Amino acid sequence: MEIIDRLSAGDPEKRCYYINLFLEVLEPELKRMQADDILTGANQELLRQILHKLKSQVQTIGEHETHQSMNALELKISKGQRAEAYDLSPIIEQLTVLIRNLQQQLE
Repeated sequence: MEIIDRLSAGDPEKRCYYINLFLEVLEPELKRMQADDILTGANQELLRQILHKLKSQVQTIGEHETHQSMNALELKISKGQRAEAYDLSPIIEQLTVLIRNLQQQLE
């Protein structure tokens, strides 16, 4: 969350604004990632696109472990290997925790 603190420069309204910007991207993409066609492995290209989009967002926020997990899975798919639900579960959990933490900061 260091980047949010720097961007907002101590202004609570700006802080909320930036948190909401990240949530506007993260929440719908997490829902897309949890769709049946993704979880069953039926839509590997869509999953790769979602991972590509989200990994820069989580890196910007400073969630390096989540970024690394997403990057590894995106590379796996790019190499033609199939991503399974067990590959995706930790990323979904990490994103869920991140979103929950961001939401709590708005309270």
